[in-house]
Amino acid sequence: MDIRYLKKLIKIIEESGINELEIEDGGSRVKIVKNPSGVAFLGGNPHLAAPVHSLPHAPEQVPASAKAFDSSSAAKEKKEEENFVEITSPMVGTFYRAPSPGGPPFVEVGDHVKLGQTLCILEAMKLMNELECDVPGIIREICVENAQPVEFGHRLFLIEPEEL
Repeated sequence: MDIRYLKKLIKIIEESGINELEIEDGGSRVKIVKNPSGVAFLGGNPHLAAPVHSLPHAPEQVPASAKAFDSSSAAKEKKEEENFVEITSPMVGTFYRAPSPGGPPFVEVGDHVKLGQTLCILEAMKLMNELECDVPGIIREICVENAQPVEFGHRLFLIEPEEL
């Protein structure tokens, strides 16, 4: 594909409400994805797939004025969540709870998880990437439905870490 053509596509994506574009032209295939830090050109070897780990996610900043309107139950829930570890998506893709359609899910709410245990699969560009647990503990919430698309930084799980 011509580099000028790709630059035009990137400019169109940046200026539009489109978040993702995939084009196949004459045997060449390109996928362009808009993310919070700009536009990313995705490529790579489709035959290599490696486990991905969750990345740290900055805590949400809530204005002081908004905090004043928290109900007591919402404030209690927020306080409980402060003790939990948030596992977020390290990529844009599709979230799958099980290794195959109709198969048993990797984890359920209440399950004890170990370091390195597979939590889910994130599919990106036909690659199945296993998301491994990076903190041992108990799954307290699964925040995404099966086969739901997710963005980078999207909350997937809340884990109550084990006390050592």
